[in-house]
Amino acid sequence: MPHSLVFGHLLIVLRFYRDWAFDANFIQTFGFYMSKHWIKFFPDEKQCPPVIYVDVWPISRPMAFSMKAYVSNQMEIGSSLPKSPMQGEFLDPITSGKDLNCMHGEEWRMWRSRFNPGFSRGNIRTWIPAILEEVEAFANELKNLSGGTGEWGQVFPMEQISSNLALDVTGRVVLNTRLNSQSPYPSPFTVAFREQLTRMEITLSPRKLLWRATPWFKLLVRRKRQQIFQYIRPYITDSIGVASPGPRTIIRSAVEEYSQELATKATGANVPDDEFVEYVFSQLMIFFFGGDDALSLTIPRVFRQLQLNPESVAKLQAEHDTVLGSDPSLAAARIREVPHILDSLPYTLGVIKETLRMNPATITIREGQPSFTFRIDGADEPWPTDGFDLFDSSITIHNDPAVFPDPEKFIPERFLVPEGDRLHPAKDIWRGFQLGPRRCIGQELAIVVLKLVLVFTVRTLDIEMAWDEWDRLRELQGLKVDRRMVEGDRMYTTGKATAHAKDGAPMHVRVRTSSDE
Repeated sequence: MPHSLVFGHLLIVLRFYRDWAFDANFIQTFGFYMSKHWIKFFPDEKQCPPVIYVDVWPISRPMAFSMKAYVSNQMEIGSSLPKSPMQGEFLDPITSGKDLNCMHGEEWRMWRSRFNPGFSRGNIRTWIPAILEEVEAFANELKNLSGGTGEWGQVFPMEQISSNLALDVTGRVVLNTRLNSQSPYPSPFTVAFREQLTRMEITLSPRKLLWRATPWFKLLVRRKRQQIFQYIRPYITDSIGVASPGPRTIIRSAVEEYSQELATKATGANVPDDEFVEYVFSQLMIFFFGGDDALSLTIPRVFRQLQLNPESVAKLQAEHDTVLGSDPSLAAARIREVPHILDSLPYTLGVIKETLRMNPATITIREGQPSFTFRIDGADEPWPTDGFDLFDSSITIHNDPAVFPDPEKFIPERFLVPEGDRLHPAKDIWRGFQLGPRRCIGQELAIVVLKLVLVFTVRTLDIEMAWDEWDRLRELQGLKVDRRMVEGDRMYTTGKATAHAKDGAPMHVRVRTSSDE
């Protein structure tokens, strides 16, 4: 791309913000922007380059965006590349860089193996009754936000409601406690954790970068992290050496694995030390963050897609009637009786996976190495990675017609048709929770929650975007109304690092009546 000796590619970054929106999420969507407008920057090429290198020094390390699945798979599946230091800097306020996302090599493998049993399909299935309680609270809150007698209720940011659900579900599975994030009186952990999240961002703003480097900012971060640690610490220490009935929490999974390791070493020690407790705390923080991030983004997107595709709503309703019975009020009892019945909802799973195809919730960032180069189809020489942060542009790959026919269409059947069908995704193409050994550890939990959300909403509630009402509300409050769209969509992706829907996805709800079709 055109490069300035003074500004590097910063002028192109500025053009991205001008063309899309100044609050658009650069990390998540720059690759997708380039896939749409590559000819402006590469007029001599016949197609969009498979890797786009971006020089943003001194704001950040140079970046390389992978635009093709076969390129991204080289760094996710076919290598052991470490995660980018950028991710460690971003997560520092909650994990101090001691989490699975920042670990590498043998240390990462050890900690991943300790937590894998807790996130296994079998263990998550034992938590379905508890998860169900939190999803019921979510559905009840939506009903309370609806209008009376089948009327639309007040407008609200669906992302916030979804985030509350995510924290409460994670609290049950990780800590075996109710955080009450969906109530008027959330736990101290919920309040402190949310406050700390405001200090997490990947920014290209020089002013913010300078503030983050000050001792005052670092002091605020340390104090709040210590407050959160003091809340979580008893849950870790109290689980050591104490048998408890019921499902195994994520904490207990790690403690039991570690205790077995100590026993085999015959060192005489049978109690995890303070360092172990601190490391467990860091992993729990990444689990809370990951669950919140994935669900608060995906739930609004699912409802948005169902609003645009009413035929999919009808198919969901039919599947739920067939599997769970025609009376929605009896679904909870049926699921509690037979939790694995959720595995008998293939179209529901297809809706979830297709939503994540059109708007993936995650992105992988790896650190390039001198020994690792990209093998590019048609190129005689390998392409370098040393000195670059490597970005897997998932949304670009998921919207590539070469791998997903008719990518602009919402087609859940892609994930139902047999292999050989033109719609069937090839192996290692869909990356809704990323790929390879470092794929999202909590994807099984996320899928269960999303299935339950659909089960408890699509047959009883209508949920739609409410931009006009949202705009009127902001005008009455004397706030600026921003009606800008990106690629014809008002609900574009914003956020300081992770993806968020514009304005938190303003929506409204109404209760379906017996006369609704």
